Amino acid sequence: MNKLVSKSSDVRDLQGHYALITGATGGVGQACAEIFADAGMHLILAGRDHTKLEQLRATVQQQNPVDVQIVTGEIGSPATAEHAFSRIRSIGTGQVTVLINNAGVIVRATAEETSNNDWQQVMDINLNGLFYFSRAYAQQAHSDGAIINISSTCGSVGSAGLAAYCASKGAVNQLTRAMALELAERGINVNAVAPGAIDSPMLFSGHDTAALSDSVVAKNEANIPQGRIAQPQEIARAALFLSQQRHITGTILSVDGGYTSA
Repeated sequence: MNKLVSKSSDVRDLQGHYALITGATGGVGQACAEIFADAGMHLILAGRDHTKLEQLRATVQQQNPVDVQIVTGEIGSPATAEHAFSRIRSIGTGQVTVLINNAGVIVRATAEETSNNDWQQVMDINLNGLFYFSRAYAQQAHSDGAIINISSTCGSVGSAGLAAYCASKGAVNQLTRAMALELAERGINVNAVAPGAIDSPMLFSGHDTAALSDSVVAKNEANIPQGRIAQPQEIARAALFLSQQRHITGTILSVDGGYTSA
């Protein structure tokens, strides 16, 4: 495994190191897998669907000569995080250098309409799982690395009908800031990417009717100053940038076409 560049450098050399990506088979997760592999990183892909993870591994390895490990399990379970980090130890590489907390779900309901089960599901995956993986990452006996949390504009501004999702992403932003301070002395950067609408399966899921699903792109574009929704690769490139930068930490980077500035 290649040695990281000296801490005196302002750019972290990631080639030959491992990135762990949760929710790896989703739109942003797959884009992260491909873009981080292009940057020379080996991968640990975590998610619930073993078949999709195997398909993604094959796709990535067709494009790049990197090692790709798979961890299957519920992201909201602490056991899955423990298993993922034990995997990196078992293959003799020592540590995960970059953690991408990407796994997420959305429930389209007002607060009064949100069931106990829906609330718990959103918190388990969007917040609790992110915490378990981040805690396991921090417990590695190492310094110089990065945690990137995939948040949302909904963590900073409200959105009617997305009560649980907004609450979970607001908490993600605060955990990002707290852990950035806690890990700063070890040279570990903790940041979040906060996308607006993305052309990915989540954008189209959970709508009451097919007509609403079909109209979601136009409705979002009408509220975005740049007039278009993001592609998953744009979010992945932002995550890669933050993973490389040593002097950026505790930042919530909006990638939203100007939505939160309007």
